[in-house]
Amino acid sequence: MTAHLRSLAKAALVSTVFVAAATAATAADWRDKYKVIKIGSVTVENQAATVTRFKPFADYIEKKLGVKVEVFTASDYAGIVQALSAGQIHLGRMGGAAYAAGYIDSEGEIEPLVMNVEPNGGKGYHSVLIVRSDSPYKSIDDLKGKSLAWADPNSTSGFLVPNAALRDAGIDPQKHFSRTVFSGGHEQSVLGVLKGNFDSAFTWTSPGHQSGQFRIMMDRGMLKLDDIRIVWESPLIANPLWAVSKKIPADMRKDLLDMFVNLAKDDMAMAEAAAQGKTSGFEPVTHETYKTFVTIAEDQRKARRKQ
Repeated sequence: MTAHLRSLAKAALVSTVFVAAATAATAADWRDKYKVIKIGSVTVENQAATVTRFKPFADYIEKKLGVKVEVFTASDYAGIVQALSAGQIHLGRMGGAAYAAGYIDSEGEIEPLVMNVEPNGGKGYHSVLIVRSDSPYKSIDDLKGKSLAWADPNSTSGFLVPNAALRDAGIDPQKHFSRTVFSGGHEQSVLGVLKGNFDSAFTWTSPGHQSGQFRIMMDRGMLKLDDIRIVWESPLIANPLWAVSKKIPADMRKDLLDMFVNLAKDDMAMAEAAAQGKTSGFEPVTHETYKTFVTIAEDQRKARRKQ
């Protein structure tokens, strides 16, 4: 395992402690300026499904914080990342790679707020390479000369981590596979494999499939585990996070943090909606947990510029 991947695995297992900055301002102060909170999530489903999933959570935030909440959607990861980086949305759910992109592009003007914790206390998930279960492929070597779907250039498990892992193992994806494409998202990748459009695809799942793309699609009746086979699995990756713009006031940040920390106790259905899967709740998290993603993203950008 390389130093980068060891760091990712370590970050996923280490709980970080963060104390939100207190302010002397009253809770109502930030509401005077922010009449609407806009939230968004990187696309692991189609945009309509994303709105359907997060609308109840938006309504919950409205009730808890007393301001109007709108759900912002985009056709790809970059749209959410850029909107958060520019301060056009205030709260966004994303994986480590998307956070890294936003952190770099905004020059550090976004920051982690919370990550979800699995029911068993786990704080990580895996990037997995899948094929159809009725295919003959049982390893990456078996897929030489076959097709591969990445999810999105800003996907942690659908591109950043597996691309780095393959190259660290001496495998150039452009040469190993006959065709590599960006499917546009995890759902599209999994469906592409099921339909035979791709021989293989990278996606994500947590240990026991409590959360991740498999859980999302199984809950919607779109996938049976027997239909696919996992032929490669990454080390543990730190769970997706909810991040905020540093432009928001400190008391607004504190109210959002308190809401997330108490979410599972207050309404488990809303906690699972916010986590996109089974969860025991949310805990505060800092940049330290995701800084390895930033390093990998910076290295990949430098490599692309050299090419």
